[in-house]
Amino acid sequence: MENYISRALYKKKRKKRKIMLISSISFLIILIGVLIGWIYFQKDSFHHPKLEDEKIVEPKNRVLTNDEKQIEKMKKLYEKNSDFVGWITIADTKINYPVMYTKGEDYYLYRDFYKKKYNPGTLFIDKHNNVALRDINLIIHGHNMDDGSMFHDLEKYKQKDFYLKHKTFTFYTTSEKQIYEIISVFKSKVYNVGDKVFKYYKFYDAKNTKEYNYYISNIKKLALYHIDTTAEYPEELLTLSTCEYSQTDGRLVIVAKKIN
Repeated sequence: MENYISRALYKKKRKKRKIMLISSISFLIILIGVLIGWIYFQKDSFHHPKLEDEKIVEPKNRVLTNDEKQIEKMKKLYEKNSDFVGWITIADTKINYPVMYTKGEDYYLYRDFYKKKYNPGTLFIDKHNNVALRDINLIIHGHNMDDGSMFHDLEKYKQKDFYLKHKTFTFYTTSEKQIYEIISVFKSKVYNVGDKVFKYYKFYDAKNTKEYNYYISNIKKLALYHIDTTAEYPEELLTLSTCEYSQTDGRLVIVAKKIN
């Protein structure tokens, strides 16, 4: 009888320890999951500034509009890094990032806003552009990251339904709020130097209407779907370019014209 009771108590204690061990392991797994999730969703804040964290001093004699507040924040960011040229935002995407520029080099291809090594890089204007002279077409490059960051969400524009609800996007500079309307969404690639084909990434400026119209007609021919809106010389353009993996050295490209 005593042996029976002892065995029963032993089994009960063993079962209790097993339950406690399972509970501890489960708690640890959940804790690790939460930590990984937090890092995943917050990691951009470690490498790029957040607009809501930028504090500005409003004038005493009047209240700043929301756009004026944003522009003041752009000036604050420029004080932190003079390579900063603006901030791009596209609704219903993760695209809400600073845009950098260094003439003659792709410095931010693998660097963050603070100039530290960072594999996803930072959105940047093409090294062949001349921001100071304001080329007629500024090309912004960004990685297509698997985690959904940087320019990955441009993929959404492959669907016309998404375009129809998101025809415009915003680009703030240190002096103004700019609104751009999309005129073409297309796929292309980086060609060999000697290839005699249309290369969207070689168009920075236009000397005349003929050069401008040649570019517009080609991006319209490549379009994934028809868009009525077009552009006429000398309307300013902004081109968004990222990797596209349906072909070797593929690119997904969105071209928009400045409307405000």
